[in-house]
Amino acid sequence: MVPRISLPCPSETASNCKLLSSFTRSRYLTTPSSRIKLVSLFKKPKNQTLVEKFLKENCKSGNFTLNEALVFFDYMILTQPIPSILSFNLLFSAIAKKKHYDTVVLLLKRPKSTGLVPDFITLNILLDCFCNMSKVSDGFVVFGTMLRRGFSPDAATFTALIKGFCREERVLEAAKLFRKMVAFGCRPNVISYGTLINGLCRAGDMSLALKFHEEMVNGNDEFGVICKPNGFTYGIIIDGLCKHGFIDKAKELFLEMKSSGIKPDVVIYGSVIDGLCKNGFVDMAKALLLEMRSRKINPNVVVYSSLIHGLCCLGDWVEAKGLFMEMLDQGIRPNVVTFSVIIGELCKNGKIDEANRLLKLMIQIGVSPDKIIYSILLDGFCLVGRIDDARKLFVSMNNNGCRHDVVCYSILINGYCKEGQVEEAMSLYTEMILKGIRPTVITYNTLLIGLLQASKVGDAHKLFDEMKLNKVVPNLRTYSALIDGLCKNGYLSEALELFYSLENCKFELNIEIFSCLIDGLCKAGRLETAWALFQELPVYHLAPDVVTFSIMINGLCKIGQLEKANEMLLNMDKMGCAPDVVTFNTLMRGFLKNNDTEKVVELLHKMAERNVMPDSSTFSIVIKLLPMDEKYHQC
Repeated sequence: MVPRISLPCPSETASNCKLLSSFTRSRYLTTPSSRIKLVSLFKKPKNQTLVEKFLKENCKSGNFTLNEALVFFDYMILTQPIPSILSFNLLFSAIAKKKHYDTVVLLLKRPKSTGLVPDFITLNILLDCFCNMSKVSDGFVVFGTMLRRGFSPDAATFTALIKGFCREERVLEAAKLFRKMVAFGCRPNVISYGTLINGLCRAGDMSLALKFHEEMVNGNDEFGVICKPNGFTYGIIIDGLCKHGFIDKAKELFLEMKSSGIKPDVVIYGSVIDGLCKNGFVDMAKALLLEMRSRKINPNVVVYSSLIHGLCCLGDWVEAKGLFMEMLDQGIRPNVVTFSVIIGELCKNGKIDEANRLLKLMIQIGVSPDKIIYSILLDGFCLVGRIDDARKLFVSMNNNGCRHDVVCYSILINGYCKEGQVEEAMSLYTEMILKGIRPTVITYNTLLIGLLQASKVGDAHKLFDEMKLNKVVPNLRTYSALIDGLCKNGYLSEALELFYSLENCKFELNIEIFSCLIDGLCKAGRLETAWALFQELPVYHLAPDVVTFSIMINGLCKIGQLEKANEMLLNMDKMGCAPDVVTFNTLMRGFLKNNDTEKVVELLHKMAERNVMPDSSTFSIVIKLLPMDEKYHQC
């Protein structure tokens, strides 16, 4: 909270100062009439020192509130003779630094009525405010006024316009304007370069950002620009390179910066360490942490969070936990990113209770959990089947000031569907619609799968129609779920009809959709149609995967075509598709049913050769094989 202004109170104006103190804390200062009423209590020259103190001390330090600034503005306007435009510039600049850009724009309209003419500094402040408000076109209107009045725009003017273009994601226009600076007799400075490079990095145009950085390093003979990069510009470009995965170039610039005699600060170290960790170079990141310590640069929350994330990605939970404890010992409060990383890792490893305790710790130390953390925990509870705990957490979100969104609803809906509680899932869907939260294609896909697994085909049809009515475009996963669900519920004709309608719509089909339909055809005893569809895959530029092969092998085994099924296993190798335990089990069950024990043993040996780990189904096959002949006891 900003401290209040300490106002001088001479004895003769003590009552006025007391009144000012109470008024500046009052909500009534939001109206001009109430402010003017207050201002009328002050008479010049007794309170001239009050204004001077405010402008020279409070404005410079930022030790004021917006209401207080408005009071002094009104006082200055009503004072006779009116203060110079320089005094107003001090006030406008101070308000702009507090990011009250719209207020500055409104206030700048009033001095005109008093006969005060804005000077170059005033216009620069106004232009900068417009650009910070993403109104660069209005900024150019002010720029035109400058030129008409004979002012020469300076580096600050152009930098503000460049920043405005970047804020509106018009980075190429920003780069063009940067080049035009010299034509106006203005050379770019390090802030101009930094602003443009930052905008380019945010837009992902790293090649152009690097070009401008290299121009700073080597100079620009064409424009006569000599402006060496400093720690600020190095920090921007290194951070941009790291965030966009150009880690080698980031390391190169990091070394270049150090060789230039510029000492990296904790922010630059944080960017490089974050980039290294995100790209898997955790050992290098740890080495940089040691370097920081040797230089007596204390790591900040970004450094710790990045390293903890990197270690978690490598599965080194012990060291990650150690860094987290070290962070707490150093008195560095973890932020929401740190907690999300650790909570995510705990949930991934099934340590949901520890993750939940960490959530409570967050709230206890005053770090507000965001939707990402709640989503991670919700998903963690659902993954281990603790749907009731997930629902309690979902309810507690609102109590902790975090509103539900479509992601949270979709996670919980998925949890209920996996537990077979489709009615609860549909109830949540209705609730989110009533709250005005628009379901995504993921939400609909989850519900369709849940309804079809519960054999609620009619409800699935209604939901699919509702999905289209709400203008949510179905994707391949939607159609795969529908075709698979229709087949499994005995609606094969309808599944085929839907499949062929996709062909007619020129929909780009995938192998998953084919696998679902082939499986349905095989289970319905229509193997010839399934085989024909399997043979047509190259026409669609698709190759069967291990699931498709396993489905066809199972279909062939069911009708006794074991040699053809075994031949398909060999074809898998030729097509570069490695059979898994399901493929082997399917084929072995077929041969076992036909009492061809030698083939079963042969397949078991092939499994061992390929290092395919057996599962419970494999052991079941072996147990059935043992009583057939003593020679198979070796299995």
